[in-house]
Amino acid sequence: MYVLAADFGTSSVKTAILDENINLIKTAKHNYEFKVTEKNRVEIDVDEVMNAFIQSLHELKEYLPHVEAIGFDTFAPSFLLMDKEGNAVSRIITHLDRRSRQYTKKIIENIGKDEFRNITGTLPHAGGVTLTTLLWFMDHRPELIDRTEKIGHLSTYLFKRMTGEWAIDLTNASITGMYQTVKNKGWSHEICKLFNVPERLLPEIFETGDCSGILQKEMAEKMGVKQGIPVMLGMQDVAGAIVGAGNTQTGDVLFISGSSEMISVLSDRPVTNDKYYLRCSPVKGKWQIFSITTAGFILEWFQNEFYREMSKEGFFQKHLAEVLENEYQSDGVRFLPYLTGDRQSLRVKKGAFSGLSLSTKRDDLLNAVIDGIQNPAKITLEECKKIINVNKYMKATGNLVENPSYLKRKRSIFDDAEIEVVDNCPLKGCAVLAWNMLKKNNLLHIGGR
Repeated sequence: MYVLAADFGTSSVKTAILDENINLIKTAKHNYEFKVTEKNRVEIDVDEVMNAFIQSLHELKEYLPHVEAIGFDTFAPSFLLMDKEGNAVSRIITHLDRRSRQYTKKIIENIGKDEFRNITGTLPHAGGVTLTTLLWFMDHRPELIDRTEKIGHLSTYLFKRMTGEWAIDLTNASITGMYQTVKNKGWSHEICKLFNVPERLLPEIFETGDCSGILQKEMAEKMGVKQGIPVMLGMQDVAGAIVGAGNTQTGDVLFISGSSEMISVLSDRPVTNDKYYLRCSPVKGKWQIFSITTAGFILEWFQNEFYREMSKEGFFQKHLAEVLENEYQSDGVRFLPYLTGDRQSLRVKKGAFSGLSLSTKRDDLLNAVIDGIQNPAKITLEECKKIINVNKYMKATGNLVENPSYLKRKRSIFDDAEIEVVDNCPLKGCAVLAWNMLKKNNLLHIGGR
């Protein structure tokens, strides 16, 4: 018996077959492109995401007839408008999109910064909450709103396509800017009323891991799996990583180092702060304190602009390690990692180097980039220590920490912290919840359908 897990990221989908012991039997990955359609607009065509998903499954085809359940996670915010049949009315509006920045100001003027944060757990940052994007569409594309049955993230779209049911889990709901995250108490009628958001557009909310549906015939045939097997309602990707890492206790820390550099710390106290996001977690009775900045995307940009004579493989697999292993003195060179702005600031930020001199080399800039992308997580960790006891044994996942030299530098930056790497956390988290669902519903030996 196997489960199929899928991790939908900003630029690719990873799929995997896992057994009852959460061993990865086989994995596959297919890319898709996000499109910068206009200044500050960053979108993904949902059909490209679905095609990449189906293509990845072709590489797992020998195991698909034996799959008994499906679990998945998605990046978020990943805003979508959907019609009655669940078809996408809009492209996916990604967390890199900043078109709705003006609505941050509008929200704060109407409800107040502190009041909004004390309801939702965060400030209404463009790219950080769904509400700003929804308000943009209500003002600029009302004809699309008229065609819309439900809004949601990519997780809601996928669940509807697979099962025919509308739903959103707590971890995604708490990223919308319309959920009562601090009280963990459902959609905020106050916010919806104040900004004229029709609550009919909002899917029903379920606890993470507590909702599943039945795979319908059309998607079963496209995917190459049995019709009628259970599908776990998708969660946000960081939540999947938390489950896969086995983090369950207050103070447990997880770094996610990939296209973005993220930190998630579990807390039993819903304390809000302008310097981080407070979100629901997949662990009942716990919230996650979360921050993010761009990482892998910045390194790709840096390689393309400063090391063009090197191949991508040569830069990431050899040169990056050599630079990180050398004794490094910053000599005052600093990097602000805001090439895509800052989702945790009300001010418009941009990336910048400082402390340069005629002796500065490009390797010095690279070292400054590595250090700079850790700063938001360092700030978040210090804020966490003010309210909870932070576990000194931390975990990390993602392709960057699979580089031993990057991991060594990261440990050094975080005061020689003990950091354990756990590979493929999101995929494993999806599989854990899928197996738990099978056990809970006594479906472990259902056989063929």
